[in-house]
Amino acid sequence: MLSGRLGERGVRINGVQSKVMRFPKVLCASCNNARSQPFDQAYNHFVQRVWDDPEFFRTRSEFEMYEIFPADSDSSKKLARYYVKNIGCRIAELGFEVPQSVIDFMDGCEFIVAGWMVLYKDFTNYDQFRRAGQSGHYPYANRGYAPVNPAEGPLEGFCAEIPDGPVGVYFCWQATEPLGPIFCAQSRTFLRDRAELPNPELHEDEWNRAAIMKNVQDAQGVPAFP
Repeated sequence: MLSGRLGERGVRINGVQSKVMRFPKVLCASCNNARSQPFDQAYNHFVQRVWDDPEFFRTRSEFEMYEIFPADSDSSKKLARYYVKNIGCRIAELGFEVPQSVIDFMDGCEFIVAGWMVLYKDFTNYDQFRRAGQSGHYPYANRGYAPVNPAEGPLEGFCAEIPDGPVGVYFCWQATEPLGPIFCAQSRTFLRDRAELPNPELHEDEWNRAAIMKNVQDAQGVPAFP
């Protein structure tokens, strides 16, 4: 099931190739496959580590990326570019022109002019799902943008979060803002707490879902997840 916001009816899907799980054709075959394949592989490897060892991230505020990718010194950049590729597709599917600085970053630039991106952790939902006997891992993505319609003018601001279970990425681009931090540009990788980051409205449904699950499981006497 592909769930929407709290209270919305879910949409049944038949697999990862289902139309509702895929972007429209906003990338050419070469860019989506050959050129960005290293980005996809880095993301898959990173998410597998989150899946296999979520406790590695729970108490950390920073870590060395070589602990995740011991054989690839450029892995952090590849991972960051996967996220930016995903975010660029989200911008394009809305009908906006993708900012040139976003494209430049995917082409090798070290920074995103007017943009920033950090990794974060949030175990609120993970712990409640685990308490219920489930895996605790679930992928989803939220976004906010202005203007609300491309017919009103070019993109002025875009923010998004893309978590996979208890670890995710927060991205923000604003046309009038200066350069911000990119997690792959630092010698150590910092892991922020989601509650510390801007745009809490992107995450409110997840916090609300965790609170509801906690209240129900407390009432049922389900033991807390250790």
